[in-house]
Amino acid sequence: MSELIATNNDVSQKSKIQEQMTQISQPVRDLVGGTVVMRRRREQYLPKEPLETAANYDRRLRSSVLFNATGKTVEDLTGRVFSKPVQLEEDVPEQLVEWSENIDNAESHINVFARNVFYDSIQTGIGYIFVDAPPPPQGREGATATLADYQSTGWRPYLKYIAVEDLIGFKSQSINGKEVLTQIRIRETVAEQDPQNVFLEKDVTQIRVITLNLAVGNCSVEVYQQVAGNGNKDGGWIKVAEKDATISLPYIPLVPVYLNRVGFMQAVPPLHKLAEINIKHWQSSSDQSNIVHVARVPILFGAGVSTDDQILVGPHNIIRANNPDAKLQYVEHSGAAVKAGQDELDDLVEQMQAMGLQLLINRTGKTATGEMRDEIKETSPLAMMATALQDSLEAAFEIMAEFAGLGDGGSLVVNKDFGGFGSIADIQYLTQAAIAGKISLETYWFEMRRRDVLSDSFDPEVEKTRLDNAVPELGANVPPGRGMNLNPESDPSQENMPPE
Repeated sequence: MSELIATNNDVSQKSKIQEQMTQISQPVRDLVGGTVVMRRRREQYLPKEPLETAANYDRRLRSSVLFNATGKTVEDLTGRVFSKPVQLEEDVPEQLVEWSENIDNAESHINVFARNVFYDSIQTGIGYIFVDAPPPPQGREGATATLADYQSTGWRPYLKYIAVEDLIGFKSQSINGKEVLTQIRIRETVAEQDPQNVFLEKDVTQIRVITLNLAVGNCSVEVYQQVAGNGNKDGGWIKVAEKDATISLPYIPLVPVYLNRVGFMQAVPPLHKLAEINIKHWQSSSDQSNIVHVARVPILFGAGVSTDDQILVGPHNIIRANNPDAKLQYVEHSGAAVKAGQDELDDLVEQMQAMGLQLLINRTGKTATGEMRDEIKETSPLAMMATALQDSLEAAFEIMAEFAGLGDGGSLVVNKDFGGFGSIADIQYLTQAAIAGKISLETYWFEMRRRDVLSDSFDPEVEKTRLDNAVPELGANVPPGRGMNLNPESDPSQENMPPE
């Protein structure tokens, strides 16, 4: 039987921590949403000037277009991590490999699911993977269900992504020196049959409360749905009866994805500084667009002309005045403020580019090629984020395996090879090493391709043929067939060449 929840026990009220994380993430979310969202936020990000009329503000707002450095950075970083697919290692159980083709029970491959998790989590610094499952099947004649029972009924666990805005609260306690989740509240939207129309469905907001029962070693599940009326403002929440509403695990199957952790179940957006500069650019760009519009329209100034005279300005009109001192002239903007505004915008763009690249640059100063590769893979902030995602996916697979009695969940590999974002110093070092003969031309080409300096279509064999067949310029000390040497003067074969 449904039960109305008292207003002083509002299950939908966000915890202080979740509310803070939602608020600090909102600017990044809005910027990723683009110009439409930023315009919708109006004075939250684009303040109205003290004497600006509502009509002029609306006109300025409509003409403002966002330079979306934040959204592009989120897309670029996500694209780098998933330039190579997630690899399931040989120790992943065959059943999990099969399930990974539809990892969320909504036809999403593990690569698609993982990419969506990363794309969302990098905006907020954290996301959550919930391992969900229907009630387990019953074994024959009350016996414990076997793997065959699970397979015959089509039962399976699956992954569900929970954004930071939808985890509205959690509780935890320290058990044997380890912080353990004891309760979570998840806001969901489910589709139900519309009672007013048999052909339609309606969205229903509900909250799942999952509580760890330490004494029993499982988790209880309660579901609350929002209903209108009942004498409550905005409706109330009722508990919905659910059969077998337990999870047969001795822990809550929620895995945090920490991309910029600051505490247990807590993080801050790694791009929040970029977002601040991007918002400043949004404001400055709006000012710049407005002043350029004003500067383009000269103002006609008249002196010694009667205010009663009607003046027609145009190529086919003659303007007459009886006052010998009367004059008309256009007053134009000097353009100094326009240039200053453009200089500020250019500076902000450079700052945003630098902030976005900070997540890709290695943090140490080694110079050997192999060491540079290891640095980019292991020490760049983006590489560490990829590692965090990998750890979370492995933890989720472990829970799925335990749900289904498959033993260990195995290992996954998320791409951490971001050679395309090597620094300019890296490229200079490689070029110098190739010229000095410390690395081969083939290795040089390989590293240039990995850093996206050379295109993916670059073919070393074709390039070798071109170099071997190249005709040296008149007077060059490069004999035919020696075009592969980047520094002809260091070629030992030059010692026997006749002098010019």
